Amino acid sequence: MKTTAVLVKSLLVAAAFGMVAPGFALYGAPAKTRATGTDETSANPAAPAKEDEKEGKIVGVKIDRANGGFLGLSIAGGGFKLAFYDAKKKPVAIDVASGVARWQPPQKKGNELAPLSPSSEGKALASSKFVQPPHIFKVYLTLFNAAGDAVEEYTVDFRD
Repeated sequence: MKTTAVLVKSLLVAAAFGMVAPGFALYGAPAKTRATGTDETSANPAAPAKEDEKEGKIVGVKIDRANGGFLGLSIAGGGFKLAFYDAKKKPVAIDVASGVARWQPPQKKGNELAPLSPSSEGKALASSKFVQPPHIFKVYLTLFNAAGDAVEEYTVDFRD
């Protein structure tokens, strides 16, 4: 019985070492090139993109727009915040005048409405109406131009 336990432990240790050793070979430090003495990654033309070329991150629920940009719907300061992003997911100035968010809170009958107006930095529409948790509901967004015409409408499954 003792020899079986020792054999099992030996096999487990050998298997664990066998899984770890290839990881060192694959992900070790970059090798120096013999001719120049520089890292291989610096000579690689497919090096990581510059900071300006990297895609940004959308805060909140991502909404695709017809113009190739994105919207990010989140709750900030207790109310809705609708941020605007370009195709590379970088924040941009808003291109609509205002908006309205409509939703049905889970703990209440009927719909709630929140007007969305431009924020101080001009890159988002925000509402001052408090959105009670739990934040699991459908949000119906309508965006308006300066003339008051509805130019975009979205239905979003919001989960925060």
